[in-house]
Formats: sequence, structure tokens, C-alpha cells
Amino acid sequence: MEVKQADAGSLCNCEVLSLLNECKESIGIGSKAGNQFATILYEASQYLQNNLDGQTEQDVKNLLTALLHFPVSLTHDEKLMIVNTPPRTPLELSVIVHNYDERLTEQQVEKLLTIVASNCP
Repeated sequence: MEVKQADAGSLCNCEVLSLLNECKESIGIGSKAGNQFATILYEASQYLQNNLDGQTEQDVKNLLTALLHFPVSLTHDEKLMIVNTPPRTPLELSVIVHNYDERLTEQQVEKLLTIVASNCP
């Protein structure tokens, strides 16, 4: 296998779980390699299911739509991190947003945390 374009796109955890579930349905088990692949698919999907905390694709869409209307422009990677690990405190948000102190006021921080809390289970 060869990676042709490493930065072609990033997927959120919910999208990865959906792809893994599709892959599990179409897998052909019979060989030793097939069984190992099935084990990897199972363990990865179990990990993601346990860490999604009930987040659905609709929750992700709603959160991204709300982030589009946020007055401070966030990068794609920042939005992805917010979707995958929703921040609950200003400290958690400061780790996600680059130049946090320079880009966001206290009111914007509170508004962003409110948006996350209202769109994530």
C-alpha cells in the first residue's frame, strides 16, 4: 500500500466509525489475514463507539454549522479537534485553538463553549 496524498483530507471519529462499519459488512473472512483484519476492524470500531459518547452524524453537522457562524474563523484542524474532543472548559479550548489568548475574548470563549455544549451530547 502506498500513500499518494497524505493531506488529502481529515475525517472525524464519527465518519471513521461509519467507514469501519461499512468495511465490516463487506469483509471476506476465511484466510488468516482476513481474520486479523476483522479483529482490527472490531477493536477499532469498539474503541470509537466507546469514545463517541452518543455523538451522531447529525450532531456533527449541527456543530459544524454553528461553528461556521461563529465570529472568529477557526481552521479546519481546530474544528476537527472540537468535534472529536469537545472542550468543556476554557483550558481544554486553549489547547485546541492556536493563539487562543490573541484570537478570542472571554465572551467569545464562553459563547464557543456554549455552542459546543448545546450541540454535543
